[in-house]
Amino acid sequence: MKTRFLKHASAVLFLATLAACGGDDFDPASRVSSFRVLAQQMDAPYAAPGETVHVSSLVHDDAGRSVTWAWATCLNPPSSSVMGCLDKIAEDSKNGQFSFLAMGADVDAVDVQVPADALAALPADVRSTASLGVMSVACPGTLALGAGSTGFPFRCTDAETQRELGLDEFVVGVKRVVVRETDKNQNPVIDRITLDGKEWTPDQVPELRACDESGNNLSLCPEELQHRVSAVLTPASFEAGTTEFAEGFDEQLVVQYFATEGIFESDSRIADSPENKWVAREQSRGQTLTFWFVARDNRGGVTWTTRQARVP
Repeated sequence: MKTRFLKHASAVLFLATLAACGGDDFDPASRVSSFRVLAQQMDAPYAAPGETVHVSSLVHDDAGRSVTWAWATCLNPPSSSVMGCLDKIAEDSKNGQFSFLAMGADVDAVDVQVPADALAALPADVRSTASLGVMSVACPGTLALGAGSTGFPFRCTDAETQRELGLDEFVVGVKRVVVRETDKNQNPVIDRITLDGKEWTPDQVPELRACDESGNNLSLCPEELQHRVSAVLTPASFEAGTTEFAEGFDEQLVVQYFATEGIFESDSRIADSPENKWVAREQSRGQTLTFWFVARDNRGGVTWTTRQARVP
């Protein structure tokens, strides 16, 4: 019983780090009403020296703008933060100048190669911490090298007005590839999406009635208008075992729920109890809504799927 409690508590803590607080006056994290990078996936979250890793992105912009992407890597950074990666890039630069590995309009995916000496460059006693940081910049406008007001060595500007965008208007992030000789981590697999207990396939666009609530309190809507939604993962998604460094692991997984409108009961759910509630609020009327279901494990694995529904 104690082991089960600790596992559950660990999953709750992992979920809490992903969830954002939302009151009645602010959009919750689950409502995608602005430019967002919802997730990034690596086809090999754990990779060996010399291996190539493909990184792809899940992005949405209500305004439909062209997004300029840029990518850079940092080997064994001092921290997994953006600044930690930037500092390592600057440290490793031969001429002291920051540069991107790849950059271009709508380049939302990239292939990166783990350096052959990624492990050999570290003392044996710290090789379990080896990683390759993959930094991405997603700018819904024009991206250029050069210091701007944000403090980064690049700046993002609006394509029409040339106004420099603030930190809340573009996205900078870092994904961490864990470097190991033999250890691997498979991305979670979403087996099915259910709506009110029935499978919701990608080709189905159900009609879901809205309630009269305009805020963020699902409980104010009649129960008959509340819908049960669930992202069910395959049993194999829950990995456990022992690493090449003789460390045991038992993955905790969560599912994040996103939609362009409506109210979720929870932004995230523990993957072994994934059922959530959702209701269309009055602002949803007359819209075709997009839903995203993102599954994550606590070893860098990510996957997602998308559905749509119509609110008459």
